[in-house]
Amino acid sequence: MKKARILSLILPLVFFIFNSRAENKNLAKTIRWLKDDSIMVLIPAGEFWMGLEDKDQPQEKTTRGEKPRHKVYLDNYYIDKFEVTNQNYLKFCIETEHRLPLHLKAGKIPAGKENHPVNHISFEDAQAYCQWAGKRLPTEAEWEKACRGNDYRLYPWGNYWQMNLSNNRTSSYEDTVPVGSFPKGASPYGVMDLAGNVWEWTADWYKSYPGSELVFDETGKSKVTRGGAYFYSIFLQMCSARNPLPADDRSEFNGFRCVGEVEKVKFSGK
Repeated sequence: MKKARILSLILPLVFFIFNSRAENKNLAKTIRWLKDDSIMVLIPAGEFWMGLEDKDQPQEKTTRGEKPRHKVYLDNYYIDKFEVTNQNYLKFCIETEHRLPLHLKAGKIPAGKENHPVNHISFEDAQAYCQWAGKRLPTEAEWEKACRGNDYRLYPWGNYWQMNLSNNRTSSYEDTVPVGSFPKGASPYGVMDLAGNVWEWTADWYKSYPGSELVFDETGKSKVTRGGAYFYSIFLQMCSARNPLPADDRSEFNGFRCVGEVEKVKFSGK
């Protein structure tokens, strides 16, 4: 009787876990998040390789602390298809009276830059926007999986650098460009501009990965930004590249995108 009773308690749990995974297969691949009218892309649950192996390290060192390569499991989540734009960020500032970034100080967007990624953004600014929208900043792992998928690619589009697939230091623009300007440079999930344009804030403090030969911890000092920016080395646009910045840094190269919880999507009916 005791064995039967134990099984009766365990089986519903097992069924619930498998059933929830099965239900997740029916999640929409793209959604529109109503608060900020953004398009979000589903990143499906599963493992992926994070970081780099020695053999994958380019001749020019990217950033310290990308090793060792390690597997990470993540549940389903949604991530903004595009970087947050000037247009959306100004709307947030007007509604909340949040401080305006340098280029929006006059309360208006420079002509033609409505759909450019917002920049001059600190970690706190990015976090405040995501909270206002009912979302949050991505973790490093969430950002990197959205960039490289589960096939361990080095760039969003594949394993080899291609100069015309992102806004980078070899581009002629020398400035931000409208989000989504390089559709052929999309990640495996269809997420845009994960290489170049602006650095993107993540939720994590900068510290070494478990098992790293180089041990460091900048908790309380530096947050991690990802993706490179329009005036940075092409190697810093690799999916694995980590760039530490003080949380209050508001340079012209800093922007962001947000993550949405699957549970909130179900609850809202979106």
